[in-house]
Amino acid sequence: MDDLSRSLLNTYSAQPLDRCSLERKKSTWLNNQYTNTSAEYLVLDDRSVVCSKCVPVILSHVQFIALNLTIKPILLGLKKTNKTPVFLLNINEPEQVLESISDSDELESLSLREITQDIDLDLAAMFSYATMLNHWHLSTRFCTRCGSKLEMKEGGTLQQCTNESCSHVEYPRINSAVIMRVTKGDKILLARQEYWPEGMYSVLAGFVEVGETLEHAVAREVMEEVNIPVENINYHSSQPWPFPNSLMLGYTAEATSDELDFEQDDIEHAFWLTADELKEKMAEGILYPSSSVSISHSLINDWFIEQTGISIKEFKSNLA
Repeated sequence: MDDLSRSLLNTYSAQPLDRCSLERKKSTWLNNQYTNTSAEYLVLDDRSVVCSKCVPVILSHVQFIALNLTIKPILLGLKKTNKTPVFLLNINEPEQVLESISDSDELESLSLREITQDIDLDLAAMFSYATMLNHWHLSTRFCTRCGSKLEMKEGGTLQQCTNESCSHVEYPRINSAVIMRVTKGDKILLARQEYWPEGMYSVLAGFVEVGETLEHAVAREVMEEVNIPVENINYHSSQPWPFPNSLMLGYTAEATSDELDFEQDDIEHAFWLTADELKEKMAEGILYPSSSVSISHSLINDWFIEQTGISIKEFKSNLA
C-alpha cells in the first residue's frame, strides 16, 4: 500500500470535494456557483455543527435563499461525483434563524467529534474541512501587517486586507503535529494524559516547532515526553485534524532504550506492551486504544495486525 492509500484510510482524509483552486480565481465561474440552484449548504453554529436528531443539517439552495441572510457563504468546493457546489454557512442562534424552513424543532449544536462515528465518511470529511476553514475565518479577521479589516476572496479560501496601500493576503493557518508509534522489539509504547477517559491509551504526539524537520520533531517529542532516543523514523500516513486546525503527520520509530521517564511532562502514565499483553488488558476492560476516528488508532492497529494477523476491531468482536 502506498502512502496516499494509507492516508485515505484515516477519518477526514478521503475528501469528496474538489476545492477547484484554479477555477475559483475566475469571478464568472465563482458567481455561477453562488447562483447554482443545486447547491448545498453545511450549517455551523460558531465552532459546532448544527444537527437535527444528531444528523448534520444541510440546506438546499431554496432554503438558503429563504433565509434572506446578509452574510456570504464560503465555497468549500464541488462534489467530485456530480459537480454540486457545497458551501459553508456559519449561523449564530440557528434555532431562531432556521425555524421557518426546518422540518424539525429539535435543532442542536454538537461538536464534530461527538457525531463523527455516527455519520458517513464523506460527510465527516466535508464537515472537517468546513470546521477548519470556519475556525480560521472566526479567528482571523484583521490584517497581520497593518491591522485593517480583511475581506473574503476566491470564495473564502483566502482573505485580503481592505487597506489598498497594504492589500496583504492571508491564507488559512494549519498547525502541523507529529504523531508517532514507538516500538522496541515486539513491544509498543502506549501512554495517556491525566484528563483522558479512564483506561484510554494512545501513541505519543506533539506540535512541530519552527525550524525543525518532521523527523526532528518526532525525536524531540519522544525525548521530551518519555526521555528515550529513537531511530529509524519513517513516515506512515497523515490526517487533517479539525480540533481545531491541525495536520497530523504519522510516523513510526524504534526506541534505542526502554527506560521511561515521564515525570517532567504531561504524560500521566506510559508503558511497553506486547500484542498478547494488549489483548489481555483489552479483554479485561482496563485498557482501550484511542478512538478509531484518530490516526493514532491506525498506527496502533497496523502494528496489532502485524503482530497478531487480526485487527483490534476483529479482536474485540471475538470477545462478545
